[in-house]
Amino acid sequence: MFSNLGENQIKEIIKSARFSVFFVDDCQRIHMKDVGCVRYIKQCAEEMGAEVHQEHLSSQFRCNGSDGYLSWLDNALQIRETANIRLTEEDYDFRIYDSPTEMFEEIKRKNESNNKSRVVAGYCWDWNSKQNHTAYDIIIPQFGFRKQWNFNSIEPWLIGEKSIDQIGCIHTCQGLELDYVGVIIGPDLSYKNNRVVTDGFKRSPNDQSLKGFKAMVAKRPTEALQAADAIIKNTYRTLMTRGMKGCYVYFCDQALAEHFRELMAEKPIVAQEVRIEPVVNDDVKFIDFLPVYSIKAACGYFGEGEEVSELGWIRAEGVGRLNRNMYVVQASGHSMEPRIQDGDFCVFNRNVAGSRQGKIVLVQHTNYYDPDYSGAYSIKKYTSEKSYDEFGNWQHEKIELKPLNKDYSPIILTPDDGDEFNVIGEFVGVIR
Repeated sequence: MFSNLGENQIKEIIKSARFSVFFVDDCQRIHMKDVGCVRYIKQCAEEMGAEVHQEHLSSQFRCNGSDGYLSWLDNALQIRETANIRLTEEDYDFRIYDSPTEMFEEIKRKNESNNKSRVVAGYCWDWNSKQNHTAYDIIIPQFGFRKQWNFNSIEPWLIGEKSIDQIGCIHTCQGLELDYVGVIIGPDLSYKNNRVVTDGFKRSPNDQSLKGFKAMVAKRPTEALQAADAIIKNTYRTLMTRGMKGCYVYFCDQALAEHFRELMAEKPIVAQEVRIEPVVNDDVKFIDFLPVYSIKAACGYFGEGEEVSELGWIRAEGVGRLNRNMYVVQASGHSMEPRIQDGDFCVFNRNVAGSRQGKIVLVQHTNYYDPDYSGAYSIKKYTSEKSYDEFGNWQHEKIELKPLNKDYSPIILTPDDGDEFNVIGEFVGVIR
């Protein structure tokens, strides 16, 4: 434990027992000092004259029992080549998010039912809150995303009642399971020239996993880079296999996100038969059903307070717990593909809390025409640039409503041009 007492755990276990069983996953070596690989265990046992038997696990229960997902993940991270090149929905619930905020909020929704979902991240951000409990650690400024690493406390982070807002790391979740895990892939992992590339220098100096790495680079650079490469990839493999039911991921490196997307099987577009009920009982409203509005009506109702009638009520499943701020509109066009398909029934929350940066929103605007909706309404990804005056007051310099489909152009709103806009709702999900 202290690097100065005894030899190591492998030799001490073998010396202390007549019969030792080691349950080993070589791809979970996540520390420069980890020595528990199959090859080294066999070497130590044979040196002591022990008879060695090696067996292989035929199945496992992690990640919904999907051996296909684990093999696909090894292939995607380029840990080893496997035959599982494409991941399908049947294999495992794996999703890629364009915004860490959106991913975090979805994990929080999953956590509401049984407190068994959490977000974890690669150790690429300093632990500032360890000394200053008001400071933030994981900061991704373009999305207004700010979170803290998990605190040391009597109650374990993984099951704490209020720890959902904190982010865990490899040291607080290895060997443990969640229902759903959200993973932030830091800048220590990227994709360049068709290769998944690691960078040990992008890890925080607070992380002990690569302790001694910089000194080793100076003396034995090839060995150091190979060791860091294995540890970083193994770390993310371990983080991305904590979820029994699903893994939701945000990549800091967009090229890496695209690499993973290309390895996911395209979802077949199936015509949906969504039934809109003209009338439902009051006791199921906002419990099982949500009101459906035309986009024009929704913008008028929530933006200007006009009295409008809903088109009907729709059963809303798979979007978390419902509330009275939620409503449904039907998407039109292809600008938000692949996330939102033409004709999808989209759930929005009219209380847009906190920063809108990076969120998909329903917007009413003037002076610009969105062909998808035949007028001044848009469902787009919201980004903004702000400026501050000498008194510290801020105003929007530019607001950009971005499509997810690269074949479409963004809508640029600038206050100097007299543009007015109103965010009517924040996208929650699609009713499937």
